[in-house]
Amino acid sequence: MSKVLMRRTEVWRVDTEQEAQEIINEAARSGGDLTKKIVEVKQKKSKGQVVEENLKVTTQVDYAGQWPTDEEE
Repeated sequence: MSKVLMRRTEVWRVDTEQEAQEIINEAARSGGDLTKKIVEVKQKKSKGQVVEENLKVTTQVDYAGQWPTDEEE
C-alpha cells in the first residue's frame, strides 16, 4: 500500500492583500489543482470600533483522486 497526498488545505493570517495574493500564487504553483481560495477580512471590535484587522486566507490544493489513474501507476 502506497501513501499518496490527495489534498492539502492551509489557513493563513496575513496583514495585507499583497501577502494574501502571494500565498494564493504559491499554492497555485505547488503542482496540484488549486480548487479553493478564500480571502476574508477579520475585524476585532471594542465598543463598536474596529481595533484590529487582518485577512484570513484559505487555500485548498488537490493532488490526486481516491483511485489511481494510468498516469500515477
